[in-house]
Amino acid sequence: MTIDMNTLNELKEIMEDDFDELIAIFISDGQAQIEDLKKAIDASNSDDVRRIAHTLKGSSANLGVIDLSESCKILEYKAAEGVLEDANELLENIVSNFIETKNTLEENF
Repeated sequence: MTIDMNTLNELKEIMEDDFDELIAIFISDGQAQIEDLKKAIDASNSDDVRRIAHTLKGSSANLGVIDLSESCKILEYKAAEGVLEDANELLENIVSNFIETKNTLEENF
C-alpha cells in the first residue's frame, strides 16, 4: 500500500485541528461509498459505479492515498466503458486498499 506521507503531513500542518475531522470524514464517507459501490455493482449500474469510483478516487488522491486512488481509477474507467465483468474483483482490491489505508491513518494520525 502506498500513501504519500508528505501529502498527509502537509495537510495536517495546513489544517491543524481540522485534520482529525478530515480523516474521520474520509473514513466514514469511504465506508459508505464502498457499500454504495457494492450495491451499484450488484445492480449492474455502470453509471453509479463510475460516479462513486470517481468520487472515492478523488478523495483518496487528495490525501495522497495512491493505491486506493489507482484502484478506483481502474474501476471508474471500466464502468465508463460499461464493462463490469470484473467489477467484484476490482471492488475486493478497493476494499483491501481501503482497510489498509484506514488502519494506517488511525495508527499514525
